[in-house]
Amino acid sequence: NAFLLSLTKGAIDGIGPAIGIALPYLVPFFVILSILEDSGYLSRIAFLMDSLMHKIGVHGTSVIPFIMGYGCSVPAVMATRIIRDKREKFISAFLATLVPCAARTTVIMGLVAFFIGPVYAILLYLLNLVVIGIAGTILKKILPGISPEILFDIPPYRTPTLKTTIIKTWYRIKDFVYVAIPLLVGGSIVLSLIDYFNFAKYINYVFAPFMELLGLPVAIGIVLIFGIFKKELTLLMLAQALGLSSISAVSKMLSVEQIFVFTIFVMFYIPCLATISTLYREIRLKGTIVITVSSILIATILAFIAHLIFLVI
Repeated sequence: NAFLLSLTKGAIDGIGPAIGIALPYLVPFFVILSILEDSGYLSRIAFLMDSLMHKIGVHGTSVIPFIMGYGCSVPAVMATRIIRDKREKFISAFLATLVPCAARTTVIMGLVAFFIGPVYAILLYLLNLVVIGIAGTILKKILPGISPEILFDIPPYRTPTLKTTIIKTWYRIKDFVYVAIPLLVGGSIVLSLIDYFNFAKYINYVFAPFMELLGLPVAIGIVLIFGIFKKELTLLMLAQALGLSSISAVSKMLSVEQIFVFTIFVMFYIPCLATISTLYREIRLKGTIVITVSSILIATILAFIAHLIFLVI
């Protein structure tokens, strides 16, 4: 019947983006990361970045979760396991979630780069780095404690082996497969049920004041809210919410200002439910709540400022 078809479609829609969108970004990224690690260069990157990273309250080793964050926030947060100091681990996890992952990169490129221009997409990445630097500096000052000094183990240069690279890549991809994909499928099923029972209009009604605050159409409220379940499909959900048959027609419904505001909000607020789950596993409930709420506040403030700037100009 229609209900079972809706559930099936939701499950398929959850598996598809994970395999077709996330993994094509993650696999090459983790292969390169493994090569850098086995060649001995990753430790040198951490050493070279140590002085700069200290300015935001962390050591050079924290650059590893940041780099991984450009692929996926789940393994980025998992990578904070290598950090022993709890204060530094929290700061690293917090900042890693602000790094635009592959799913958010898809939104940046699919909206800003495509409709407005690649230069403006690059500016958003620069804005992201500035915000991460400011957030790290603030966290360094408000969180008590001093980061202990660490000794870097600089291994000699080696030639990576194919077997080791494959094993390490699988080990990192395995975390995504076992943690993120089930949550993506579950979130997709929830979205299908919302669509089946036509709950979207009620959700949009509740969040209408927030959307009006940012100058965005009320109809896309559900996209921002349930993008937490499936940010990989944000662009598709955006087109559906606006009643469009293709994402290429979004510019007919959204102005340049609205595209910017929407993208800025998506770039900074909590990546996905899988990331929230991973945060809970790594830094427990209190830290997860703080990071989740803070990321939403940062995204709201920046999106609102962007909205005001466009009103002035």
